[in-house]
Amino acid sequence: MAVEKVSLSLDADLIAKARQVARRRGLSALVNDALRIKLQHERLRALLVEMDAEYGPVPAAELARARAQWPERGTARRKFRRGA
Repeated sequence: MAVEKVSLSLDADLIAKARQVARRRGLSALVNDALRIKLQHERLRALLVEMDAEYGPVPAAELARARAQWPERGTARRKFRRGA
C-alpha cells in the first residue's frame, strides 16, 4: 500500500488524547484507522440514502422493533484485538 505524508492542523487536546491511545502503535496508524472507519461510515450513509430513495424509509414499527432488541448505549461489551 502506498503511503503519503501529509500535514494537518488538529485540535491540540484531541491530539494529546490520541497519542495516549495510540502509544507505541503510533499516531499515524491511529489516524489512518480512524479515517478508514469514517469513510466506511460515509459509504454506508450513502447506501442507506440510495435504499431509502429506492424502497422508501424503514417503517417506524420496524425501527422500534429493531431498537427494542439492541442493547442500551454503553452496556454492550466490545472485544478489542491487540495491535501489532
